[in-house]
Amino acid sequence: MLLLSTDTSCREQHEAIRSAAGWYYFTHHLVEVAGPDAAKLLDRVYVSNIGKLAPTRGRYTMMLTEEGIPQDDCVVFCLEGNKYWISTLHCPRTLKELENHKAGLDVSFRKITKEVDMYAVQGPKAADIVKSLVAEDVSGLKRFQIVDNRIGDVAVKVAKAGYTGENGYEIYCEVKDDAAIEAALEKATPAFGGRKIDEFDVMAYTLATEAGFYLITDLDEATPFETGIDWTIDWSKEDFLGKAAAEKAKALPKAQELVGITVDKEFTKVHGGPYGGCVSKNGKEIGRVTKFTYGFTAGKWVGFALVKAGSVQPGEHVTVDWDVDAVVTAERRFINT
Repeated sequence: MLLLSTDTSCREQHEAIRSAAGWYYFTHHLVEVAGPDAAKLLDRVYVSNIGKLAPTRGRYTMMLTEEGIPQDDCVVFCLEGNKYWISTLHCPRTLKELENHKAGLDVSFRKITKEVDMYAVQGPKAADIVKSLVAEDVSGLKRFQIVDNRIGDVAVKVAKAGYTGENGYEIYCEVKDDAAIEAALEKATPAFGGRKIDEFDVMAYTLATEAGFYLITDLDEATPFETGIDWTIDWSKEDFLGKAAAEKAKALPKAQELVGITVDKEFTKVHGGPYGGCVSKNGKEIGRVTKFTYGFTAGKWVGFALVKAGSVQPGEHVTVDWDVDAVVTAERRFINT
């Protein structure tokens, strides 16, 4: 479905999260890693130092290919001493690399996506809603911290996390408890001016893109340095998947760079992703659109483009899909939240 600027359903749900709160079901793939050497395995696969995570704490990180190209970004939670959860959109890649790097380690891992579901509560009133539901106060949670809690008689885990640019929480429960959690959210949210969100474009695109978030798979063949996510790399680690290639890429000039783009035209059709629309300047192709959607808070079309390094400057006009005028932005975040 192509999102339109006139889509009233998406606009209303988008604005609910920006102004008050919204809740929605959106379970990522979950992989559980456990055993005495769980942290060692995760440190072999991910660029960040997972072994330094304290119990209940999580970290945004990424997994490279042997060629040093990001193949997944995710959040890794340390539930307890030797037990971790990986929240990812790319479970097959995760399981493959865990299998490839487990040699000599006392560790086990398995996909638990069909056992555990996640409900997100996002927006300025998200904390009020969650506090009204849980047995133990969560107001002191740090970003990417996850703790055990209860909603009524249901055991849950609550994490401070989200993909909207707003204050938010994620509630994890066993699949058998879905109905109870949904009923609790349905009952509690309206009192705080919130509502249920069921438009996929709102959950995955409009809010996230305005906040400067993108999907790692939209950036195919780009190094971490070209997309600005090299800050996740802990170079003090002795080794990790793709480290040698990443070190070589770090020493080379960037071939391309990720920039923000905006379009003021009310109606337009531009595709993003690995086969996104062409970006050109003065009739010459310089890159492609990686993500593009209407930003209801920004009041314009917003997105990202992967272009030849140094080919454009902030404020310059480029053409996307050969006939749509776009402006390059200095930042890849289009709103203040």
